[in-house]
Amino acid sequence: MEAKPCINSLTVKNSHVLPPDTNSHGTLFGGQLMAYIDDVGAIAATRHARMPVVTASTDSVDFLHPVKEGNTICLEAFVTYTHRTSMEVFVKAITENLLTGERQVCTTAFFNVCWVR
Repeated sequence: MEAKPCINSLTVKNSHVLPPDTNSHGTLFGGQLMAYIDDVGAIAATRHARMPVVTASTDSVDFLHPVKEGNTICLEAFVTYTHRTSMEVFVKAITENLLTGERQVCTTAFFNVCWVR
């Protein structure tokens, strides 16, 4: 496989945080956020490999700030490293209050993804 720049795998996804996705504190469930992260990471990895992939492991997930109901969340993912049968994907999540325009990085994560043959 030929070398490709990271920008080729860049994937961006936006979601509105609605009441069914929040806990009793009015913030996004961590598991729901991890599902978003896994989804956008898989898209970036597939875009890079141009073949089916699966998440093999999670290196790190750092929850930095809560994501409040009514805000949006923007996830950005791209491949940072590749090897013969696997790759590393970085995902950054940014929350935005649409009424004030305030944005902050709420989560960062690194995943290992394997090709499925």
